[in-house]
Amino acid sequence: MMRRRDSLLGLALPLALAWPARAAAPTDVVVSVPGPASQLSTPLELAVKLGLDRAEGIAIRFKFVEGGGVALRDLQTGNADFTVIGMPAAMYQHLSDPRIVVLAAHDDLPLYVVMVRNELRGKVRRIEDLRGRTIGIFSNSLTTKVTSQQFLELVLQRRGVKLDEIRLKSIGADWELRLSAMQTGLVDACMVDAVAAVRLAEAKVAYPVFNTSVPQDIKNMPGAAFLRGALIGRRDRVEADPGKTQQMVRTLAKVLGWMGAHTPEQVADALNLRGEERAAFVAVSRKYPRQYSRDGKFSAMQLRETEAFFRASNPDIAAAQQFGADAMVMDRWAGRKP
Repeated sequence: MMRRRDSLLGLALPLALAWPARAAAPTDVVVSVPGPASQLSTPLELAVKLGLDRAEGIAIRFKFVEGGGVALRDLQTGNADFTVIGMPAAMYQHLSDPRIVVLAAHDDLPLYVVMVRNELRGKVRRIEDLRGRTIGIFSNSLTTKVTSQQFLELVLQRRGVKLDEIRLKSIGADWELRLSAMQTGLVDACMVDAVAAVRLAEAKVAYPVFNTSVPQDIKNMPGAAFLRGALIGRRDRVEADPGKTQQMVRTLAKVLGWMGAHTPEQVADALNLRGEERAAFVAVSRKYPRQYSRDGKFSAMQLRETEAFFRASNPDIAAAQQFGADAMVMDRWAGRKP
């Protein structure tokens, strides 16, 4: 009996050594982000489709929300590991919650357009004509001033329009909600990203009165080249699990590099975009190749621009006037460039 057991053990040992080890299951990572198919969610949605997250040992699980305010709450309450939102929104929240940190650059060029519904042609020709009107933004929170709201307020301020002369309404990041808000007259105008602006114009629903890509529109506007989208985390959770953060930053950097190395058509195909959505995405990507970062690295110049924008858009907050971006930038994984 002993000889038979020894022979079986002797046979099992080489078999065990020859059998390939089972790959470790990827670590789930929850990302709360406005979307789906928004300017802020698109790169990471592509990363999942390409399997770049799993190649880094993580599995991204999306929690799509209506705006940056909700995404930040998910991050603060532990319902998400990371978010991708405008850096100015994260800066605003950092003033009351220093745990909020910025981990990588997502965008390279802020693209915002103020669109007005077609029925107001002839009545609203410029920003000043929006007095007394309702303007839609991604989200409107009592505790978090999202980037689109900060930007809109700065545009209004520079045109001499007081905040009590307009009404703000949250319309979310979903395309159908934005379209419906404009078609039904729920809002008279809205602040949207470039892709949504193209789609609204093509559908003959709205027309632009302000565009960040038009030099005259952003003339004399402080911090016009600010960092819009960024990967955001919580300092305590980042320090508790730096490996997960490194995997997440590397995933973002890889997909941004992939996008930069492929044509807009190839990116659209990888995202499985169709019809009007595909046409608008390709058109914007061709016209603004700098929309997204190519590597996720922070730019020193861009951070200074973001500081200037944040201070100008929050003139009544003393802490904002003294705030420096370096207080919340953790660049150990993404890196930095001039």
